[in-house]
Amino acid sequence: MLAAGAMTVPLGPTTTQRAVDQMNSSSMRGVPTPPVRQAPHVDSVWVPDRWVPAPGVPQGVFEPGHWVIFTPEGGRIAPPPPRPDLTQTP
Repeated sequence: MLAAGAMTVPLGPTTTQRAVDQMNSSSMRGVPTPPVRQAPHVDSVWVPDRWVPAPGVPQGVFEPGHWVIFTPEGGRIAPPPPRPDLTQTP
């Protein structure tokens, strides 16, 4: 049999101050902070479709979208540039 004191629940309205105190105590509890994530190292960039200027081609040359990869030494790896002597269509 349970003790009667363990089952007692305050009946009736609570005071406003007690309600405010309960809300404050529950809202002031600590929240766990997740560990800081390292930003990913961006070594490649997507270059969207574009028209690039080229000598002798007033409208420019169409260059399809592609990835450019940056090397640790500071170089870049990209597909060869478009040739102005070929027919260009987007």
